[in-house]
Amino acid sequence: MTNALNSLIDSKDFDDYDQHLQNFLQGSLDPHRFVAIRLNLGIYAQRQDGMCMVRAKLPGGRMTPNQLLGFAEAAEKHSGTDSVHITTRQDIQFHFVPLEKTPALQRTLGKYGIATREAGGNTVRNITGCSLSGACPAEHVDINAYIDLTANYFIRHPLTASMPRKFKISFSGCESDCANGLVHDLGVIATRKEGRPGFRLLAGGGLGGKPKEAILLESFIDEDQLIPAIEAVLSVHDKYSDRKRKMRSRIKFLLDKFGVEGFIEKYRIEYVRTSNAYSVEGRPTAEWRERKVDGSQIKTTLRAPTAQHQGDLNIVPVSIPDGRLTIQTLRGLADLLLAEGLHDVRTTLDQNLSIFNVPTDRLGSLTVALKALGLKLPRCGDLVVSCPGTATCPLGITASRQMAPRLSGGVGDLSVRVNGCQNGCANATISDIGLYGKGRRHHGRLVPSYTLQLGGDGSEGGSIGITGPDIPAVRVPSAVSLLHDSYFADRQESESFRDWVKREGREYFDELLSHLSTVGTMELAFLTRDHGDSSVFKVESLGVGECAGAQAAPADKLLLDARYESDLSIAFAAKNKQADGGESLENQLNYSGQALLEIAGLDGSLKGEEQLLPALRNAYPGFPTELNQLEQLFADLRDFQNTLDELQLPALITAAKVITAWAESLVTEHNKRPPAAEVPRSGTDG
Repeated sequence: MTNALNSLIDSKDFDDYDQHLQNFLQGSLDPHRFVAIRLNLGIYAQRQDGMCMVRAKLPGGRMTPNQLLGFAEAAEKHSGTDSVHITTRQDIQFHFVPLEKTPALQRTLGKYGIATREAGGNTVRNITGCSLSGACPAEHVDINAYIDLTANYFIRHPLTASMPRKFKISFSGCESDCANGLVHDLGVIATRKEGRPGFRLLAGGGLGGKPKEAILLESFIDEDQLIPAIEAVLSVHDKYSDRKRKMRSRIKFLLDKFGVEGFIEKYRIEYVRTSNAYSVEGRPTAEWRERKVDGSQIKTTLRAPTAQHQGDLNIVPVSIPDGRLTIQTLRGLADLLLAEGLHDVRTTLDQNLSIFNVPTDRLGSLTVALKALGLKLPRCGDLVVSCPGTATCPLGITASRQMAPRLSGGVGDLSVRVNGCQNGCANATISDIGLYGKGRRHHGRLVPSYTLQLGGDGSEGGSIGITGPDIPAVRVPSAVSLLHDSYFADRQESESFRDWVKREGREYFDELLSHLSTVGTMELAFLTRDHGDSSVFKVESLGVGECAGAQAAPADKLLLDARYESDLSIAFAAKNKQADGGESLENQLNYSGQALLEIAGLDGSLKGEEQLLPALRNAYPGFPTELNQLEQLFADLRDFQNTLDELQLPALITAAKVITAWAESLVTEHNKRPPAAEVPRSGTDG
């Protein structure tokens, strides 16, 4: 049943997950299937055996004071720590949650309207938005309405339930693209064309070990075509991205495979289909405004209270060092906001908080009250972001969380982002000064080190930072200070750090930092220990890295495809598009039959009645009634495709649903069989 507080939540998910967990612990559920199930609910293995990280999904980072209390209660009851952490995707994460407590944590969060569904796994992840959305004087529209529309449309959607890899979307309210669409799988940017409201679309961007800048996919689409356009991009990803090589299965690699023009052509083909099936609403999703300033006049990284476009109201930024919120702070902040009558608080892309709709005459008293809770406004130099690194992440190489407090953006208030590996969770490649951790060998000894990324900007018109030298971890604070001071000494008038980096170029930074990147034999004893660790550094593989998600079994994926085609056939029927509806029904029958062949260990690529029916009759001799129904349905469908008689289509849709339901029942029974392999000892090492 859908939760009244949050339409992303369905209580059935909690019951199903609880049962899956019990089956796994009893050895009756395949460990790999269980990994996919829990990832889909935002539950990840930590590097500590038996412990989980659980991620909540907060579209646009929006929360209420009551939800702050929900995070506090969930952490207190179910987590092994006294805090939660804000992420760079505006989520909030719990750490050190024992696997057996994850069902109870889900239910506690659900009670407060906090979702975790599809916060992990190969799904549409949390959708991010610009920090000032709904209040920025330069915005065309409050993009939160479109974030909600998109999040709700694609949650539990058969197309997005098991994609080749995760898919990240950002929304920006104006052309400044404050939500960094340049490095997203899909960046949505509000704009106007000849007065008409609509969006620019960027596609194929990404971070990680092989960062890529997005291409311009659509210079303008009308506001009411946003959902079918997004669905078309998702369809391209689902159809063509590599499911076998997970490190090359993000959509950005399709740009390499097809080229820009080829990628756009694939999108256009899918868009014809998705737009034909989509029913347009009669009015815009949100009210578009006539702005009086453009985005170039707005500083969107909030560093001080900022006036909203609504009269006499303000946004108050709150600095959250390391993105860490304690249980005490969560409760104190919730009580304060409720007492002040403030109901809109948001996480930001830089792991801080923003409080919206603060009256001007309450700014002073609110700031004093925040200080009493140990919360402060941002200060010059504290724009430092890090991922957990080796503290909890199985993929962590260096202690990024211990590094961050040792760094400062200085009087220039530069942004500094620290990754514990190359996966880019802290967004190092789009920072003024970015760092990602690695082990670098010097004189036969492994030294914890960071590769510099300099002058990045993730908004459209920006670029990925240039790669600098590798610096031993112990020397990184000195390197950051030197970069800051050199910029102030050498910059031209009004020159940004990014422009200074581009002007100076890679060779300049290699030379500037050569005394820090070079390691002599006599220095090794000092450099082979990471921050916060007295032992000699080594790169360890602890637990399982699950950033890449887990693939659904082939039969499960085929049934998802069958469900998607079923949904499309219904949409086409409603719009009197009989030919398209017939094509979807044919696809649905093929996918349903192929799923049955997969679980029988046969060729799952067979299709059409001439190939499928003989194979299914051989594999399933005990189901003559169902197979005769399938044979008759193929014949009826063939007749319909010749006549396109609209009166036939509803009955065909119903009959196809029966066949798919039969296939689902057999696949479900197949999946209940005990796994052949020995079940791992740990509840999280899947």
